[in-house]
Amino acid sequence: MVNVKVITEHFEATIRNHPKMNLRKIQRKVGSEMNVNVNMTRCRRVEKIVKNKLAGNFVEEFAMLWDYADELRLKNLRSTIKMAVNRVILESPPHFKKFYVCFDVLKRFYKEVSRPILGLDGCFLKGPSKGEKLSTCERDGNNQMYPVA
Repeated sequence: MVNVKVITEHFEATIRNHPKMNLRKIQRKVGSEMNVNVNMTRCRRVEKIVKNKLAGNFVEEFAMLWDYADELRLKNLRSTIKMAVNRVILESPPHFKKFYVCFDVLKRFYKEVSRPILGLDGCFLKGPSKGEKLSTCERDGNNQMYPVA
């Protein structure tokens, strides 16, 4: 018998790389690669275990954001690093709101060159960490793109 733990270990990377893979596809892959017929309940458990593991990784990485911000402050002295979190009540765990970084090199470059901003680019983030990412760009005389603080 192939149990849920064995299937999870064998197909964890596949499910992580293809998060929208449906249960029938997982069932067929297990059948073709392990030569075993498994029911949908097992496939559902495998998918749930892998997704919970991924969510746990996001929680651990979120806890490290303060360390990242401190390291950036140490290595880039005059850079601006700001992080905002939300708390429902003071005792509740923090929920990530925004993280802002403006490196000192980019600030000085922008002040020296002082070109108008060409455009604002943004994208929506999907997955467990939903939100938006915004950045500004400018072009120099050689038609090179530079990020702007």
